Amino acid sequence: MNKKTQRGFTLVELLVVIAIIGILATLLLLQLGVARQRARDAKRIADVNQVRTAIELYFDDNGSYPVSGNYAGLGTLLVPKYLTQLPLDPLNTTLHFYRYAHNPAASPVVRFHLYSELEQSARGALSADSDINSTGWSGEAFNASGAATEACTSAASDCIYDTGQSQ
Repeated sequence: MNKKTQRGFTLVELLVVIAIIGILATLLLLQLGVARQRARDAKRIADVNQVRTAIELYFDDNGSYPVSGNYAGLGTLLVPKYLTQLPLDPLNTTLHFYRYAHNPAASPVVRFHLYSELEQSARGALSADSDINSTGWSGEAFNASGAATEACTSAASDCIYDTGQSQ
């Protein structure tokens, strides 16, 4: 009984286990990136709804929507009375940020457009939101004659937006 009984793993078995762990880790990291995108999109939707509510409160007090050239300009009109601070996009990049437009030809301003482009297509979630209505909007701002233009069209599935009063 001089024979040694060796117990342990062979090199091939160890390499197979390491390869399986590597594949599982890669799949986990890919799903983590998607989850982060969805979380940022959920924040964008919540932020747009929060700012929309503040804009509607502004309308109730003033009989007109804020006259601002862009989203950043809303800060002076809405903070601190309607919002503690103007929400910023989670990525804070030029690709994904909040936009605001109103019709400069209208007085009082009864239509506005507040929107953000999402990272993921969210047609199912956004189509259930009654505030979303891009009818008549086709580009990012208003032209000199007051025609609305906005990049998120009614066919877009990756934008959240609101248009204010229906008139």
